[in-house]
Formats: sequence, structure tokens, C-alpha cells
Amino acid sequence: MPHGPSRRSLLAAGGLGAAGVLGGFGGPNTPGAAAAAALTFASPRLTPYVDELPVPPVLTGDRTIAMAPAAHRFHRDLGIAQTWSYGGQPYFGPTVEAQRDQPVSLTFGNGFDAGHLFAADIDPTLEGASELDRTRPRTSVHLHGAVTPPEADGHPEHSFRPGGSMTYRHPNGQEAAHLWYHDHAMGITRLNAVAGLAGMYLLRDAYDTGTAGNPLGLPSGEFEVPLTLADRRFKADGSLNFRTTRGVPQGHWEGGTFGDLMTVNGVVSPYLPVARGLYRFRVLNASNARAYRLFFSNRMSFWVVGNDVGLLDAPAQTAAVRLAPGERLDLVVDFGTLAAGDQVDLTNDQQESAAVVAATGVVPTADIIRFVGTGVRGFTALPPARLRGGPGLPAPLPALPATGTVTRRTVTLTPATAAGWPPAGMTMNNLRYGDGPILTPRQGTYELWEVVNASSWAHPMHLHLVHMRIVERQRFDAAAYRQADPRPAPGTSWSPSADPFLQGPALPPLAWEAGPKDTVGCPPGMVTRVLVRFPAAAELGFDPDASFAAMDGMRLQGYVWHCHILDHEDDCMMARYRLTG
Repeated sequence: MPHGPSRRSLLAAGGLGAAGVLGGFGGPNTPGAAAAAALTFASPRLTPYVDELPVPPVLTGDRTIAMAPAAHRFHRDLGIAQTWSYGGQPYFGPTVEAQRDQPVSLTFGNGFDAGHLFAADIDPTLEGASELDRTRPRTSVHLHGAVTPPEADGHPEHSFRPGGSMTYRHPNGQEAAHLWYHDHAMGITRLNAVAGLAGMYLLRDAYDTGTAGNPLGLPSGEFEVPLTLADRRFKADGSLNFRTTRGVPQGHWEGGTFGDLMTVNGVVSPYLPVARGLYRFRVLNASNARAYRLFFSNRMSFWVVGNDVGLLDAPAQTAAVRLAPGERLDLVVDFGTLAAGDQVDLTNDQQESAAVVAATGVVPTADIIRFVGTGVRGFTALPPARLRGGPGLPAPLPALPATGTVTRRTVTLTPATAAGWPPAGMTMNNLRYGDGPILTPRQGTYELWEVVNASSWAHPMHLHLVHMRIVERQRFDAAAYRQADPRPAPGTSWSPSADPFLQGPALPPLAWEAGPKDTVGCPPGMVTRVLVRFPAAAELGFDPDASFAAMDGMRLQGYVWHCHILDHEDDCMMARYRLTG
């Protein structure tokens, strides 16, 4: 890693602290927020809902997928932008479709020999990043949510440079799930993702076949539509602008990348013609940092039938859902009352935390996608009453073990160690990536993870390989917690229990959060409790603790867990773990 001034010292020297230029923390109407908005790069003003939603092609079987520069027009009134993509697409990648227990080998080749699309935005002081990434950028492909051997997981240190390739063999030994693949190269993940390196991966099984005769009775074919949500920011010529705020010099980590326009499947606020009937939407939040509270403009209700890695026991009817970065939702929506020419919009009003708003001036990206009725008869069956636990259906979700019978582990999400923007130094357990000790849960066991979020950000936590179930969330007095047991300097493990500081009742997960998950939203000032199942080698069919060779001859072992705000995992919010036998 090159030597030089730290990001924090550069920011302090430039007078960019929150108490300086940004005027302190507050809501969107505070002077600090107004000052931040003036410092934010603004995209051109665009008319929403003028471009039709594109649907990516579907690939099956063993494949070689090129990663290469591409070109794409994000909106009819924008110029053509230079992008990156998988498989020759203009932006993002094709949808990979696989069958349970049928292994698939995917070979990805790094064709970015012309240098990084965001070369000027690389921060070589981040762990894993270097000046070489500007001209010879690394890539690593992670299949998010997959139960996959460590050598095929897309470990952040298991990367390869232009001219190289990697073959990932995925056993697909899990129930039907909505997975996705994306770049995971250490220190530059956030940049590679905005450039375009993401795509969906739909795993099917005997119940959720994706065909018209599927036993679940869910919409399929043209009535099953992928929706990849990603906020983006653009320059006047239509090219992507990775930077959010002028308050941080280019080439220095910003803390959070927020767009001011919404893209779905790579198009700014598109529209989709819909028939009269049910649709199944596979919704992915592929944004770097932005969360969403999604609802329809006419406030109609809809059903959640599944989330990250599987089906719920029964559809959960709701009028709004929240979706953090990395999370997925499986929605069934009824457009049966939408006559020809009628319109209804999917919109968002999720406010970011006061700290984020004060520093960036970001507001919700409200214009997501418009649905326009065609008047044509579509999929008119009723939503299924049950998805699990009946004749011809998969088994119900297993009962969770009593929390008092499993190993309890406190995990802390800590704030920055100094005031200012960006909030450099946010950590998990007060440790950086290279610090020890590494967590070593035992194979074949459950653990109750109590995620104590003592920071001012909501953090979506993602564990590779394993799946989780949310138990409950509970408020705690974060200020008293930090005062009672002051945090040491970063690098020393710090994870005190929050039990003495708990406030109010424990809140169960909402009905649509009840299924198996690999990414869980952890709000600030709350303890989020999740049960994690750590599988054993015998049930997996592979050794999850096997070592494997990586770039430059180094050997790696185990998996990682991290915040799925990509800017945070590129800084200090990622750590290793191993499953001991």
C-alpha cells in the first residue's frame, strides 16, 4: 500500500468536517443539509417514464461470460455512456437460470485492459486497492446468497487482472432462490459495481420451476419480471458520475455513493406495459448505499412471497416494503383493475439518516417505475394461499431453536473515531479487515448473533455461505452504551453486551421478513438479533474450511462477512471468518 497522507488528515486539512462546511448534523431542512446539497453533483433534469423497461436475456448451463467495456444510453435524453458489463450486455449482465442440484460452471474473463472506467476515483489508501488498479483493474465474481465452496465464492482477495479468467463451479444444492452475482474485488467493489458489474441468478427447483405449470401457481414467463434497482448520478454528457459530493476531493473515499436518479434494469425511471392480472417481480437492490421504502402511488396492497434465499410459508400482504442494499424481494402484484391506458407508479420515500442527509443533501429517489395498463387479459389466477407445508409444496420453514439453547455472539457496528465527512473508520467489532481475531463458529451449529448498531447509519449485514432468520430487533441507549465501556483504538476487539442499555419491547420481524435471508438490515440505535445456521461439511458435500490458491500464489481460507453498503465494505466494514470442524 502506498504511503501518504491519510484520508482523514486530507479532509481535516480541507476544512470538510461536519462541524465546518456541513454545519452539523440535522434533517433535510437544516442549514447543514442545505449546504451539503449545494456541494452535491447534480444530474441533468430528465423526464421520467419515457423509456420502456428492458429485460435482460436468460442464460442456462455452463457458460463463459466475458467482462468487458460496453456502451449504454441510460435515458433517451442522455448521451451514450461508457460502461462495463457481463456477457456483452450494455449495462449489468444477463440473468443466469440454474436448477437445484445441477452444478453449473461459469467462467469469467477480465477484459478491462484499457484501464478502470473510474480510474480517477480509485483510492489507493484503501486496503487491497493500489495504483495498479487504475490501469489493470482487478475483478472477483461473488454469487451472493449461494451455498458455494470457498474457492468458488468470489472471495475479495481471490481476484484476477485483465487477461486473466476464473471458473466458478456452483453446486446449486439449495432450494429455489433469488441470488445475484456481482463484483467483489477488495478495495474497488463499489467502483466496479457502479460501472456495471452485477446480474441476477435465479435458482429453480421442482416447486418453483419458473414455468407455466409450476406447482406454486405463481406467474411465470412474460409475467415474471426481474427489477434491478440502482440509483445513479450522471454528468451532462450522459456518462456515469461516481462522485456524490464536491466536499471530498476526487480519488478519496466518500463514505457513501448516492445517485440522484433511479435506474431499473439500467434505464432511468422506465415504464412497463402490463396486462390485466398478476405479475411476479424479482426485485433486487443493487444500489451501493441507498435503501428503499417501496409502495404504489395508489397505495394498493400486494404480496411478498419470498425474500433473499427462499419462499415464505404463505404470502404476506402489505402496502409497503423496505429493501436495503443487497436484499431481494419476491413480489406478486395484481394489475387486474388497470384498464387500457391506466397508470400506477412504484415509488419510494425512504429517508436516509440525519448524518447522511446533512453530509450529502440526498433525498429519496421517488420515481422508480411506471406500470401502464394494456387492457389485455393476463395471468388471472388468484395468489396461492400457501407456499410451503401443503400437498405438492415444499416443506415449511423449520422451527427456530430456542435462543437460550444456542451460542450467543455480540457483534458491534461502530461509528467513526473522529468527527467529519466521510465517516472513515466505521468498523465491525472495532476491527479492520487485517486485524484478528477471526471469528470461528463451529460447523453444524446455530448461533444467535446480536448485532449492536452503535453508529448513525443503518447497515445491511451480509454473511457469505450461510443463511439467517431474523428473530427480533430492540432499541438501546447507544450513548450510554459507548460511555459505559469506551471503545479502544481500532484494532482491538470491542463487543460489549448491550443488555444493560436495552429500551422498550423487542419487535418481531415483519411478516414479509420471516423467510431465510443472507442480508439483514440493522437500524442505528438498535440490537438486531438473527439466528445463523453454520452448515457442516457432511451436509454441504464440500469442506467449507478448505484452503485454496489465490492471485500471486497466496493461499486463502474461509469466507467473509460485511456491511453491504459497498462503500463501507471497501473501507473497514468487512472481516474474515472460518467454519471450524
